[in-house]
Amino acid sequence: PDAIYYGGRRCKLMSTPLEVYFEQGAPRPELDCSYSSLWRGYIATWRLEGGQLFLVHLRPGMADAPRLTIGTFFPGQGRNVLASWFTGRLRISAGRCLASLDGGFMSAHERETLVEIQNGRVISEHALDLASIPMAAWPAELMGDRWW
Repeated sequence: PDAIYYGGRRCKLMSTPLEVYFEQGAPRPELDCSYSSLWRGYIATWRLEGGQLFLVHLRPGMADAPRLTIGTFFPGQGRNVLASWFTGRLRISAGRCLASLDGGFMSAHERETLVEIQNGRVISEHALDLASIPMAAWPAELMGDRWW
């Protein structure tokens, strides 16, 4: 998963906002995707700050891959790129892993936060303390249709 700075800490981002950018027609650079667990070929770092979502860092998914920067996808833009293309839900995970199907996106952690974004701006946030809720009562929207 990607990473996100949220609430003063680095967390796992169980969403892929940059993929929406490519789905909308932006050209995707050729990246080494030889591992099925990192089919995107990159790992992005994000920041939620001032009610906005920013892309702040990119790195290749493979240690021996060519250098990758935000400029690879956004030539001429600064270090922090407002994710104005993104409208959707972010799932931010923190704390101990409580359950996992694949060790990655299909994992649930002690603290899960669902953040609704519209054009790069926060619309709403909903925090869940899964450690205090029986698994059978976890909200379905947390994992989507693919969870158990």
